Amino acid sequence: MKQLVIIYIIFITGQLYGQSSVTILDKDTHLPIEGAQIRFIAGSNFENGISDAEGQVYTHLTPSFTIQISHVEYKGLETTISEINTTIYLEPNTTLLNPVVITSQYNPQSAKNSVYMVKSISADRIQKQAAVTIQEVLKNEVNIQFSRDNAVGTSDISLLGLPGQYVKILIDGVPMAGRSGVNNAIDLNQLNINNIQQIEIIEGPMAVNYGADALAGVINIITKKEISPQWKLNLKLHEETVENSYSILDEGIHAPAATFAYQATDKWFFQGEGRYNKFGGWIGDLENYDDRNRQWYPKEQYNLGGLARYSSEGFELYYRTNYLHETIENLGTPSTGLYDAKANDEEYITTRWNHQLQSEITWGKLKLQPVLSYTDYLRITDAYTLNLVTNDRATTKQDSVSFKTIFHRNTLNGIKWAWGSAEIGFDSNHETASSTKLSDGDKSATDLNLFISAEIKAGEKLLIKPGIRYGYHSIYKTAPSPAVNFKYHISDNSQVRLGYGRGFRAPSLRELYHEFIDTNHRIIGNEELEPEYSHQVNADYTQFLFNQRVKTTVSGFYNYIKNRIGYITPQENNPDQATTYQNISEYKTTGGSFSTQWQHSNLSVSAGFSYIGTYQNLNLSYDVPQFLFGTQLTGSFEYRLPKPELSFSLFYNYNGKSKGYNLVEEGEEMVPRLQSRDAYHFLDLTVAKPINAWASVSVGSKNLLNVTTVNNNLNSGGAHSSSTGQTSIGYGRSYFIQMNFNLQSNK
Repeated sequence: MKQLVIIYIIFITGQLYGQSSVTILDKDTHLPIEGAQIRFIAGSNFENGISDAEGQVYTHLTPSFTIQISHVEYKGLETTISEINTTIYLEPNTTLLNPVVITSQYNPQSAKNSVYMVKSISADRIQKQAAVTIQEVLKNEVNIQFSRDNAVGTSDISLLGLPGQYVKILIDGVPMAGRSGVNNAIDLNQLNINNIQQIEIIEGPMAVNYGADALAGVINIITKKEISPQWKLNLKLHEETVENSYSILDEGIHAPAATFAYQATDKWFFQGEGRYNKFGGWIGDLENYDDRNRQWYPKEQYNLGGLARYSSEGFELYYRTNYLHETIENLGTPSTGLYDAKANDEEYITTRWNHQLQSEITWGKLKLQPVLSYTDYLRITDAYTLNLVTNDRATTKQDSVSFKTIFHRNTLNGIKWAWGSAEIGFDSNHETASSTKLSDGDKSATDLNLFISAEIKAGEKLLIKPGIRYGYHSIYKTAPSPAVNFKYHISDNSQVRLGYGRGFRAPSLRELYHEFIDTNHRIIGNEELEPEYSHQVNADYTQFLFNQRVKTTVSGFYNYIKNRIGYITPQENNPDQATTYQNISEYKTTGGSFSTQWQHSNLSVSAGFSYIGTYQNLNLSYDVPQFLFGTQLTGSFEYRLPKPELSFSLFYNYNGKSKGYNLVEEGEEMVPRLQSRDAYHFLDLTVAKPINAWASVSVGSKNLLNVTTVNNNLNSGGAHSSSTGQTSIGYGRSYFIQMNFNLQSNK
C-alpha cells in the first residue's frame, strides 16, 4: 500500500510539473542556481522556464531535446538532454568583471591579463540603460565628462581632464574621421548605438598604437559582426518625452531602429541596419525663448549601414559601410509683421560616408591584419530667411567644411620567442580639407608612421610592454613617441600596473589655415604651429575577491602637455589684429580614481570616484596656482526578480564643481581670474521585462532629479563660450518606453 501511494504521488507530481526536470547547480559550490532562464527546444516545439530556489525547472517536452541556459552570473550553455531527470552544472561567469578585450592587444584576451587597464561596456549594459546616444552610456563612466556647445548643438567629451581633441575615437580599431568645430572633436552622438557589441576604453597616451590625438586615451567602439542562428531580425522602438513635451511626430524623442543579420553559409555573413533619431528640441528655462527659438535645437538623424563578412580557416575579410545624415535646426525669433512675418533661421547639416575593409590572415603563428578605410565628411551651415506665411526661404549665407580621409594600417603580430612576442606595423593617413573658412583654397596633409612593440615575460609574474612610433608628416616635424608598460601579477586575484607614454597632438588643418572674417569675427590660422607633446605616467592596482565576483581598482596619473595650442586675442580692439592660434600654454592634469564592482546572485552594484586636477599656464606672463581639483562620482544598481522576470536598473552620476582660470580684461590689462561652474547630479531608472521569448519592454525615467541648467561663469575662451552666467546641462526629467523584438531561426 505504501509503495502504491508513493507511485501515485510521483505520477501526480509528474503531471503537475511536467514529464522532465532539470536541476541547475553551481559548478564550484554545487549550490542550486535560482533565476536561470531556460529554453527547451524539440523540433519546432519549445518551452521557456526559470529555475526555482532549488535550481529546478520543468518541461512537458519528452527527451531528447535541446536546452539553452542563461544567467547573469554564469556562462551560457547549450546541450542535448536525453534523460527525464538531469543535473547540469554552470561555470561562474567571471567575464562580467573580467571581459574579453581586443583594443591594443595582440590577440583577444581577458582584461585581467592585459598590460593595459581596459574598461569594457557590454551591449547588455547599453540595453539596460535604454540609451539613445553613446553619451548617455559614457557619462556614467568615471573620469569621463561631457560639455555641450549650444551654438551648434553638438557635444564634446573629456577624459582624464582633457577635452575631446585629445581623445582618439575608433570604430573597430580604425580612427574615426570628421573632427570639426572649435574643439576639433568627434561628436559621439552621431554614431549608431544599436549595432554596438562592446565599448572599450583605455586611459592614457596610446600614440604608439594609434598615433596623433590619443593623449588622453582611446575609445574603441566594437560593432556586431556575427550571430549564432541562421538569421536574426531585431526591431527596436523608442519613444521618450523631453521634459513635459511629447507628440507623435514632432515633440520628444522618436528613435526606431532595425537590424537584420543573415548567416548564409559557414563562410558568409551579411548584416544590414538602419536607425532614425528625431529630437524635437527643448524650449528651455531661460528668458527670451519661444516656440521656435529653443535652447536645445531640434535634431534629425538617419543612420544606415551594412556588413559583408567572409571567413575560412586562416583567412577573414569583412567590409562595412556606414552613412549618416544629420540636420540641426536653429530657429530664429519671428518678426511681428502680419502678412510678411519672417524669421532668420540656420541649419547645420552633416553627412558622413565611411567605408572600412579589414582582413586577418594567419600563417602558423603569424597574423597579418591589413585595414583600409575612406571617410567623406561634410558639414554645411545654411543661414536663410524664412517667410512664415508662404514658407519660402532665401539663403543669406552658406558655409561648409569638408574632410576626405584615406587611412591604411598593416600590422604583423605573432612574432614569438621563448620569453615574449612582438608586433610591427605601418600606418598612413591622408586628409584633404575644403572649406569656405580656409585660406587659399583646399588643404591637405599626409603622415606616415612605423611602430613596433613587444611583450616581454620577465619570469612568471612580470610582463613588460615597450613600444615606439616613428613618423613623417608633410607639414610639421615629428619626434618619436616611446612608451613602456608593466604589469606585475601578484596573485591570481591581484595585479599592479605601471606605465609611461609620450603622446602628441597634430595641429589640425583648421588651426593651421582657418580664416574667418566678418563683422563679428576675425580669426586667422597659424601655419607655424608645432605639435603638442605630452608625458604621462599612470599606475593602478586591481584586487579580485570572492571567486572574482568583486573587483576593486585604485589608479592614479600625472600628465604634462607642452606647446598646447590656444587662442591669442588682441587686448585692444585693433581691426588690424586678429585672434589666432599659438603654442603658448602648458597644461597639466593629475589625479586618481577608485572603482568597485560586485556581482552576487541577482544583484549587481558598481561605484566609482575620481579626483582630477588641472593646471593651465594661460600665458608665460601670468602666474596662477598649480592645480584646481574637481570630483566625480558614478554608481549603478541592478537587481533582477526571477519570478515576475523584472529587472531594475539605477544609474547615478555626480559632477562636482569645476574651476578654472581665464584671462579677463581689467582696465587696459588682461589678468587671470578664478571662475567656476556649479556641481550637478544625474539619476536614471529603467525597469525591464520580457514579454515572451522574442519580445521585451523597458520603461523608465532619465534625469529623475530634473537638472536643466547650473550657474557658470567659467568661460573657456572659445568662439562659442557662453557668457550668460548659466550652462545648459540637461533638458529636464524625461519618461520613456522602449520595445525590443528579436526574431530568429531555430538553427
